[in-house]
Amino acid sequence: MKNKYVSRLVGLFFVLALISTTCGWIPFTAPFTIHSVPEGAAVYKTGGTTPVGTTPYKSHIFHLERTYEVRMDGFFNEPVLVDYNAAKDIYVKLRALPVLLYTKPDADVYAAGSDTPLGNTPLEMDVYHEDRTYTLKAKDYYDKEITIGLATETPMVLELERRPIISLTTVPEGTEIYENDALCATSTMTEEILTNRTFELRKEGYFKKTVELTSSSPYEMTVELIPLPVISIQSVPDGATVYLVGDDKPLGNAPLSLTIEKATRFEVRADRYYPETFTVEPKTQTAKAMLNAMPYVTITSDPAGAEVYLAGKLLGTTPLEQLIEKETAYEIRQEGYLPQTVTLTGKDAQPVITLETVPVVAEEVEAVVEAPVAAEEEAEKAPAQPGMNLPLIGGIAAAVVAALLFFVLKKKKTA
Repeated sequence: MKNKYVSRLVGLFFVLALISTTCGWIPFTAPFTIHSVPEGAAVYKTGGTTPVGTTPYKSHIFHLERTYEVRMDGFFNEPVLVDYNAAKDIYVKLRALPVLLYTKPDADVYAAGSDTPLGNTPLEMDVYHEDRTYTLKAKDYYDKEITIGLATETPMVLELERRPIISLTTVPEGTEIYENDALCATSTMTEEILTNRTFELRKEGYFKKTVELTSSSPYEMTVELIPLPVISIQSVPDGATVYLVGDDKPLGNAPLSLTIEKATRFEVRADRYYPETFTVEPKTQTAKAMLNAMPYVTITSDPAGAEVYLAGKLLGTTPLEQLIEKETAYEIRQEGYLPQTVTLTGKDAQPVITLETVPVVAEEVEAVVEAPVAAEEEAEKAPAQPGMNLPLIGGIAAAVVAALLFFVLKKKKTA
């Protein structure tokens, strides 16, 4: 009976001790409360796997020390040492786990209002109890602002929006890029395309090409120009000068190689030949111009030096060159020769006009000769007059005959 009574007494003692400790009735226990920021964190005994409570967590401590651990998702585990002399309220400010920040593409991270980057993504970002703002910057991309706080999940993966900066490259090099007929660049152009824009690519020897760029165009574009077809212009005779129809600026002399992008009219000219115009298509490889010689005629006469008249106007003396494109009548005159009218067509390049001398009329000569003879006979029949002699009379008769002959011959020549 005695042992049974002792056992009950010991059990009662332990129950009373437990109640006293829990209620703080015993002087060698002290109450404490563990608080956390944020509240609601789980409280574990060190090494424990099951929480003894959540913050704010209240308990008592004997004179011995005790270690707890405060845990919460997204925060580092924080150890808490509690002993008899500890404050009644213990506050633990939990440190948030960093957020791992990824961006596409990699970007520099700037704190709000700072010009110095914190680093380049991927980057571990410290998390604070108050939200903080950062700016992400990458070349050719729009800046992006982000906010990181306790509610931010990790990892944080972001894709930046690319600015519509387009690089246009041309083949061959040296191609000029125009917009609204204004030169923008040569060979390569980098532009931010916010609205639809039209460009024209130009290079001598190549077809022009129009390119329309939009904000959704590929960021890198290569445009290849098509060479213009090469044509060869030849002429007969060789060496004729080639012109564009309506333009007096010569392109060169045949044989001549040119590039054209559409049907083009040319004119070929050579001295003493009629000009020739023709149209050349881009698909043509060789164009040959057969020039027709102009009908130049050299008028000659026998004897040379005769005067040449056209419609009564003196043109010059033989030999004389004339352009005769149709039947034309010329008059050839030379002193002592009969005038002659000839019709030339230009087919004979060197006609020879033979002139005839002026003929002497026999009857006129006889009359002139007979007149002084008759006068002489009459003189012989007449009685001699004092002071006159026969030799004198004969001389006078001879002079008269000579004068008459000269007059007749000159009259024939002028006729």
